[in-house]
Amino acid sequence: MITTTPPIGILIDLPFGLLMWASFVHFLLNIVMNEDSAFVLMRLLRGLNAPIYAVINLIKPAFIISRLMPLYAAGTLFILRYYVLPLVVGFDVWSFNDMPLERLLLSAKSDLGL
Repeated sequence: MITTTPPIGILIDLPFGLLMWASFVHFLLNIVMNEDSAFVLMRLLRGLNAPIYAVINLIKPAFIISRLMPLYAAGTLFILRYYVLPLVVGFDVWSFNDMPLERLLLSAKSDLGL
């Protein structure tokens, strides 16, 4: 992974990838729970994703309701990671498995023999 992706690309992509997956999990939990639930995982996800939601609120269309905000944030972060980040840093992404965080997780899975 390090030979094909520059280290700066990995360092930039990892936080964006974690925020993307956290937003997606937040959306999935919003489907089955209240938005203001006191569940520990929901509180953690709200606190973790609050800064990215504040930034994405600036570009969010008016028709997106608050329950869809985590999915919109995850989609925006995916587009940023898939299209913009490779152009800026200078590495190739041909599929979802070529993104640095996902490639790292898949290589760890194969190293563990799962």
